[in-house]
This record gives sequence, structure tokens and C-alpha cells, in this order.
Amino acid sequence: MVVCPQPRAADVGAEVLAAGGNAFDAAVATAFAQMVADPFMCGLGGMGTLQFFRAADAGSGMIDFHTRAGSGVRPDMWAADIRGRTEISGYTIFDDLRSDIGYGAIMTPGTVAGLWETHRRLCSRPWADLIRPAVAMARDGLAVTPFVHDFWARPPMPGVADGLSRIRATAASARIFLHPDGRLWRVGETLRNPDLAATLEALAEGGADLFYRGGMARRIAEDFAANGAFVTGRDLAEYRVRESAPVEGRYRGLRVLSNPPPGSGASLIEMLHILEHFPLGTMEHGSAAHLDHVARAMAAAHADREAWLGDPDFVPVPVARMVSAERAAEWAERIRAGRFPEGAPGQPPACTTHLSVVDEAGNAVALTHTLGTGAGVVTPGLGFVWNNSMKLADPLPGRPNSMAPGKARTTGMVPTILLRDDRPWLVVGAPGGSVIISSVLQTILNVVDFGMSPVEAVSAPRIHCEGGPIFAEARVEGRVVRELTAMGHQVRHSPISYDPYQSRAHAILVEGGRWRGGADPRGGGGVARA
Repeated sequence: MVVCPQPRAADVGAEVLAAGGNAFDAAVATAFAQMVADPFMCGLGGMGTLQFFRAADAGSGMIDFHTRAGSGVRPDMWAADIRGRTEISGYTIFDDLRSDIGYGAIMTPGTVAGLWETHRRLCSRPWADLIRPAVAMARDGLAVTPFVHDFWARPPMPGVADGLSRIRATAASARIFLHPDGRLWRVGETLRNPDLAATLEALAEGGADLFYRGGMARRIAEDFAANGAFVTGRDLAEYRVRESAPVEGRYRGLRVLSNPPPGSGASLIEMLHILEHFPLGTMEHGSAAHLDHVARAMAAAHADREAWLGDPDFVPVPVARMVSAERAAEWAERIRAGRFPEGAPGQPPACTTHLSVVDEAGNAVALTHTLGTGAGVVTPGLGFVWNNSMKLADPLPGRPNSMAPGKARTTGMVPTILLRDDRPWLVVGAPGGSVIISSVLQTILNVVDFGMSPVEAVSAPRIHCEGGPIFAEARVEGRVVRELTAMGHQVRHSPISYDPYQSRAHAILVEGGRWRGGADPRGGGGVARA
């Protein structure tokens, strides 16, 4: 089974499984197809983090391919130009949107290297065979979906460009992502991208070396140098994937495996460890008592995340303390005493994408990958958008997430696998900035504590909190919002039933020999079986 936000990409993965490929083959093929179907959510110019479970030896691991700041970056280069921070977590306001759109927003990409390494280590099918479905999709075209169109049509926010300005950031981007008459492509119209098809076909033949050290790399480096990017050809050539064990915790007797820093797996596990102190399953789902406990656990873990999370290649990150029973007990005691950690309010725009895959042998993959929100930069002739990862690097020096050459910035991505009897039981992840953590947390709680099916778990109304306001979807009942307000919370109650700023979870539950998938209805969603 394959579950992801893009139905046609899920179909590609299922076809790979049906033809005898394993979960890892399906994940790579699906990821490339997602780049065509959702070109500002993910792509060749992006980054990601992949967790795998290998059934043959019950082995699990992380393949992390985060973007890294170019060698032209200086830690203090933007510090004097900051105009403040927005409610969007981690976003800094600059008058010229320098960290959001344009060449200065780009970090050294990792996606091609990460998928190449996944193929080398885990896959059974030829690399080219896994890319060619995406080649056909780019060449023949796909219908523009409401979710893709809504992202392009987004209005501006403080420190964040509107969708049309993002597309128009470079002429090469506008040529692809605007209709020939200058308007946005409409929902249902077919968007073809022959340049991307040609690039993917070249990568099918030349592999990652072409992208990082070969002819394509030289073409990219020349474009970057001519337009003031901080990333150089040497940065591309020296890029390396990081591999490690997952961060591990436990919840209600289940093993929880998630990603290490600079990802947010430790924060997710910390939330679960705090909530294990409270009998959530005895509470009414969606009640003020339930949401109060969840919001306080979110705020607590976000306080530690803000203080400690960074790139472990550059700063010490106390992961063991974050996921320790002692730290969870400290926070649980504060919650019982009515304490509520104050933090920066955060509600990032939903971006990024995710896929969950399981196969009949028991292999599993949770892969989250992204462009950030896309810099609006396309190297002429290559057909794909570059990341804007500089947006989430801290422009003030001397802090855990401060920018530095070669340093990855923090991310809310948490591709997660829960094991029962040391076998995958729930495979889950989400797109959506730091809201990803909240989405995955509540999906896990909905299944484990409230007995929901995957479809119910990803569809139920959600909240998000980082220590400031509680952001609640419209489907959170008005009476519950009033009760939360009476408890002392500030609540931002969205007018939108499926709030576009909430994350979109995608999960597979493996139980009793059955696979059940849930694709979040907030953003389309595809479940495909082989």
C-alpha cells in the first residue's frame, strides 16, 4: 500500500509494488512522481528525511538529506536587516523577502543524493525504471489540482511572498508555471513540463553524479554564480547524505521510531512521553480536557525544541534529555500545576509532502521531502524549482539554528514508524512546517488512545500550539473553544473547516494481516493498493 497527498503518485508506487518491487522501490518511484504532481511542495532542488524498516533483519534506519547552507553564507550577514519575526514559526521578516524568494534563499539540495542512496542501499529495481514513470508524467502532463492551485494563488503574509510573486521570481519559473496568456493555470487544466521530463531522463541515465559533479552540476553552478546564490559548484560536489539510527521512545507499550536532529523526531517523542502521564483515552475526544492536555504537551516540547534543536554537526543537541522519562515527568508535573510554557506563536503555511509505504514482506518507509515553499527559481532549461531553505535558518548568530556554511537548518519533519512486537504497526508522517509535529502527534493519539481507523485519525479536527495561541480548526466545536478560553488559553478559531494552514497526515495501519490507509482529506490524498 502507498499513501500520499497526490493520487497519481500513489498509483505509480502501487504499480511498482504490483510488478514485484519492494516498499523501497515504491517509495523512490512515488517520490519522483510527487515532484511532477506537486512541483512547489517537493522536487529535485529540495531536501528530505526517510525512515526505513527492513523486514529481513528487522533493521531500521534514517537516510537524512537535508539542505545545507552554501559556502558563501556568513552567520551575521543578515542580522542588521531583520524587521522582526512573524507569527509563522521561525520566519524572519526582511523588506526584500531575501530568505523567501530568489537565489539567496537557496541551500545546497539533498533530494537527488538521498533517493540515490536509498536506491543503492535498499532497492531491488533499476534506478532508471523508478524514474521513468515521472518522466512520462512530466512529458504528457497532469491536471492541476485544487491544492496546487490554492498554493499558487495564496495572498501575501508578513515576510512571505504571495503565490504569484513566487512563480514570477524568475522568468524560467514563470514560463512553466504560468499559462501562456499570463494567468495562473486553472484547476483541471493540463500542465506539461518537457524540460523537467528531459532532466529526469538525464538523471535516469546519469544518476546522482550527474547532478552533483557532472554536466548538470556545472550548468547549475554557472546559473548560481551569475545570480548571486550562496551555493557553489564545490558545495554541490561535496554534498553528503547523513545516515543514522532513528530516535526511539515508547508510548502505551509501542516502540516509536522517528528522525534525529535537525529533524523533530525527539520533539514528537517528548510530547508522547509527556502525554503518557495522562489518561487521554478516558477523556471525550475533542473535549476541552483532551485538547488542553495536548496543547500543553505541544507547548512544553516546543520550548525545548526552541532552546536546543539545531544541526548536530555544529551544535550539541541533548536528544537523550529531550526524550528522557525524567524530562517528561518534569513537564507532566508542571502541566498538573497549571503551568503553560510561553513560546513564539507559530502557524506556518502548509508546505512539503510525505509518503508512507508498506509491502507484503513487512518492509516499510516513511519519507517526508520538501522545497520549503520554493524560491521561485528555476535554472533555465532544467524545469524544476529550487528550495528556499534559508527561510528557516536563524539570521542571528550564536544560537542553535544560526546559519553557517554547510549547516542544515531545523525542520518540523517527523517521518515516524510505530512498532508492535518489533514489526511496523503504524507508518505515519505529514507535510506542513512545524505543524507537521502536531499533525503526526494527534494522528498517533487518535489511533492509539481513541481506537480510530487511519481514515478517522487523519480526518479528525486538529489543533496546533507552540506556546502561544492554540490554533484550532473550525470543526473544533465552539463550546470547546469557549471552555478552553475559560481555562486561560488564547484560541485562534479558524473559519475554515479544513484549514489550509494545518498539516496533512498520511498513515498506514498494519493490523491482523490487513493494511488500512488514511490520506488526509485536507489536501486531496491518495491511497493505492497493489
